[in-house]
Amino acid sequence: MHLSKYTENQQTNFASFCKTNILKPIDGLTENRIHHYRRLIYNVIDDSLRSAFPLTENLLEENEWKYLVDEFIAKHNPQSPQIWRMPYEFYQFVDQNDFEIKSKYPHLIDLLLFEWKEIELYMMEDKNDERNILSTEIYNHNQIVLNREYEILQLSFPVHLKSPQSISVADKGVYFAMMFRANDKVQFFDLSTFFVWLIYEIENNNYSVEQLIKKSEEANKDISCKIIRENILRFVYTMHSKGFILGLKNDKETK
Repeated sequence: MHLSKYTENQQTNFASFCKTNILKPIDGLTENRIHHYRRLIYNVIDDSLRSAFPLTENLLEENEWKYLVDEFIAKHNPQSPQIWRMPYEFYQFVDQNDFEIKSKYPHLIDLLLFEWKEIELYMMEDKNDERNILSTEIYNHNQIVLNREYEILQLSFPVHLKSPQSISVADKGVYFAMMFRANDKVQFFDLSTFFVWLIYEIENNNYSVEQLIKKSEEANKDISCKIIRENILRFVYTMHSKGFILGLKNDKETK
């Protein structure tokens, strides 16, 4: 419905006050009541962000957290009608703006991303299916079936390994964190570059355990075959027990 210029101006001024706490002229206003609207909206957003980012909130001083939330509410135009997605927009907002606080906490962006991904994975649509999986005997020539509800993050700081308060610039490097959903829980594991490569090979080539070992031996000739086999079998059994490797495809499907 088309609004008159007057009505649009009144609504814009009201919305602007709720975002910035700066009051522009609004006809018929009861000034001792309007602050309640600002308070209610602010609290909903602040509570949602605190729930989404408990580690980040605990890392920052209260005035630092409040500053970021104030800036977000005042300057960001929300894109999603779903409030559970708002933390992603907060992460983007902090990432894309030049806040001095990011110099004090160089791992802040990694931490926000890590906490958001836990929410995103937990809320994502189901991707796994039956796929005729055999899960009783993991070591044979059948194709490995991975949990599809996962993501591998490349990080610059070990936010998945250390408490945020103990991380410093000295920790900067290359880290990989695998996050996946299993049994209605999000789990995460630290991965070396080798195991990231293993997952890529399984995902893209539909390898069996034996084929994966053979491929790894060919690609890493400077490492003994015994060590490669032991590491891969340990990885496969561990990830199977945790729910990342769902099992093996039925022989009938792989023929």
